[in-house]
Amino acid sequence: MKKNIVYAFMIFLTVVSCSPATKITRSWTSPSKNPGGYKNLYVAAVIGDMAKRQSFENDVQRILGNIGINSTTSSSTIQPNFWMSTDLDKNAMMNIIYQRGNDAIMTMTLIDVQNEQRYIPGAMMGGPMMWGPGWGMGGAGGFGGFWGMHHGMMMTPGHIVNDRKYFVEINIYDVSSELLVWTGQSKTLNPSSMEKFSKEFAEVVLERMMQEGVIQKN
Repeated sequence: MKKNIVYAFMIFLTVVSCSPATKITRSWTSPSKNPGGYKNLYVAAVIGDMAKRQSFENDVQRILGNIGINSTTSSSTIQPNFWMSTDLDKNAMMNIIYQRGNDAIMTMTLIDVQNEQRYIPGAMMGGPMMWGPGWGMGGAGGFGGFWGMHHGMMMTPGHIVNDRKYFVEINIYDVSSELLVWTGQSKTLNPSSMEKFSKEFAEVVLERMMQEGVIQKN
């Protein structure tokens, strides 16, 4: 029994460790999107921090390139303080997009950060069960039966975990019509680093976009 409990616990840890920290919580696709998928995206992370902005945009661009889709990043084409301006010049950005031949605009915006606490209950770790004459059956058989079933079992203490959740909104706009053709929201739980956050975010978001026909592998 002890081996079975330990084995099950190890499987649980493996599943948890392999589960992506980023998930798509909702998405919507317009019926007016390009039915063949978009082939040349303008990628813009609406983030004031230049390093974070480049990290997200570069990871998206890298994966798009791997599946044969062209892209241009905002960090390589516009001034670093563009998104923080109080008088954004839409025409200036659209001129860049037209010059690059982009057919869709992909924006990524951090819309919320939530801090939460949750209690992780203790886990029962098992030892061997003992049965034999005079031990009885369970609690009904007296203390001997109880001890025979439960000796070697111990409860690890519970603990409080502080979770941090990041919510990002992703929008895709058709360049020719300037209409929203796809939108989604992602949730990332406790990212261990910016590098892993942006890499996994790009993988999860672009996979969903492929599933819903917004982009296609070439």
